[in-house]
Amino acid sequence: MARPGIMLAVWLVFLGTAWGQAQDGESDAGWELSVAPAEVLYRTYVADPRRPVFGLTMIDVSESDIDDAGDRRYGVRMGARFGILQLHPPDEPGGGVQLAGEIGFLGQFDRDNSTDNIGWDGLYGFHLAWQARPELVLRLGLAHDSSHLGDEYIENTGRQRIEYTREEFLFGMRYALHKSLCSYVEYGHGYDLRNEDLMEEGRVELGLEFEPEPMWWNRRLAPFAALDVSAYEEDDWDENLSVQLGVVLPGAGRGGSWRVGLEYYDGRSVIGELFQDREQHLAFGLWLEV
Repeated sequence: MARPGIMLAVWLVFLGTAWGQAQDGESDAGWELSVAPAEVLYRTYVADPRRPVFGLTMIDVSESDIDDAGDRRYGVRMGARFGILQLHPPDEPGGGVQLAGEIGFLGQFDRDNSTDNIGWDGLYGFHLAWQARPELVLRLGLAHDSSHLGDEYIENTGRQRIEYTREEFLFGMRYALHKSLCSYVEYGHGYDLRNEDLMEEGRVELGLEFEPEPMWWNRRLAPFAALDVSAYEEDDWDENLSVQLGVVLPGAGRGGSWRVGLEYYDGRSVIGELFQDREQHLAFGLWLEV
């Protein structure tokens, strides 16, 4: 069986286990199936610099190993995570088991060089999420990342693409430590790596998110703080650190949120083609989660 086929089989076992437990606990009430649920059961990681979100950041790079790249850049992100199907108890539309997808674009544009595109990544994936307990959500999924260098950057530097394309299985868990504090951990295993000479299978990610109930502007606005740490086997497990601080306006359509704040990043380039180059930056950003 092909590896995606194995993943499908694991998904079915995952779903069967959840369904069996649901039947034990809800045998009389039964469960309901929702199509295109408004809420996503397994939320994206706020400080993850590669998460699917609509965003624009003004980046000021303090250290960089990327040759001939400017220190002032725009970061552009477009994407979303969305529910496809959800099986849940009638009185718990935010629980049960959910099939979800995501799609995203991540790019950087050089403000010091006529806003030339330095590089960009195309991302997509699917996962099955399960609300195992009120404070615990698990997910099992597949993810794809195809990275590219900008045409102008290739013309100006002569740098060639290394064919950074990664297909991986992933397993993640979110745990609510408190009403306002959440933690998460995720492991990804690359099963199809385009450049096997440079790329390795393992990836880990973990983090913390603090977001209290809205307390400002007639209880519509709240502060937030998020920390994300990731590491890849292909980098000898060197850490990548991302921190975001700012304010959030929840409820921007279908459960989305507006965020504005500062981002600090220290780690490998967020563009896969440039993963061998490390950078440090401070950015001001505006993000829309839908």
